[in-house]
Amino acid sequence: MASKTEKQEILAPDKFQVFLERTRDYILSHKRNIAVAAAVLLLVSLVGGGWAYWRHKEETTAMNVYNQAVINNSRLAVTNQDVAVTVKPFAELTAKYPATRAAMLSQYRIGNAYLNAGKIDEAMKAFQIYLREKGGDNELTVLVYNSLGYCHEAKGDFKQALNNYEKALQSKAGSPFAGDILAGMARSYEGLQNREKAREYYRQALEKIQDPTMKIIVGRKIAMLG
Repeated sequence: MASKTEKQEILAPDKFQVFLERTRDYILSHKRNIAVAAAVLLLVSLVGGGWAYWRHKEETTAMNVYNQAVINNSRLAVTNQDVAVTVKPFAELTAKYPATRAAMLSQYRIGNAYLNAGKIDEAMKAFQIYLREKGGDNELTVLVYNSLGYCHEAKGDFKQALNNYEKALQSKAGSPFAGDILAGMARSYEGLQNREKAREYYRQALEKIQDPTMKIIVGRKIAMLG
């Protein structure tokens, strides 16, 4: 004979079945809201996926254009081409694909091309555009600050040169370039007629510089300063 407890369990409704029925009732009574929510979720997924695909495609296309521009410029370098010819493909790339990594690299290339051509004002303008539109705490930004420091040195504005070198040195990404940055700071202090500070920073630079030729040059600078 079944116990009283067993009879109650047999007669009691199945809990899982009750859950299913309640779920069905909820869906039937809220089907419009559920349909809208599902449609929104699907739309968000499609838009997000489409955006990611488009961004990846744009990045790939822009980087291909950038690489081709670098190759073309390397081939033309032996002809001493005008800086405007060097800059043109990179300027076109930054205009067409402004939000890409290739645009960031191109903006640096533009500034560097002007700097190498001795067009200091144009170089500074290009580097400042980079910092305003594409900067961040990365190695390329360190190079831009370092290059701006050199530009200010070339113009005889040693205080502004120091300001930019210090920003380069303070960056988390600045460590690999510390030797060059410290040497720039030392030159700037020389320009300001502060021999003591110049000697101090040349000594710091000597500890960081890896290039043997640069070590010799900096060592001579320290000897000249006494």
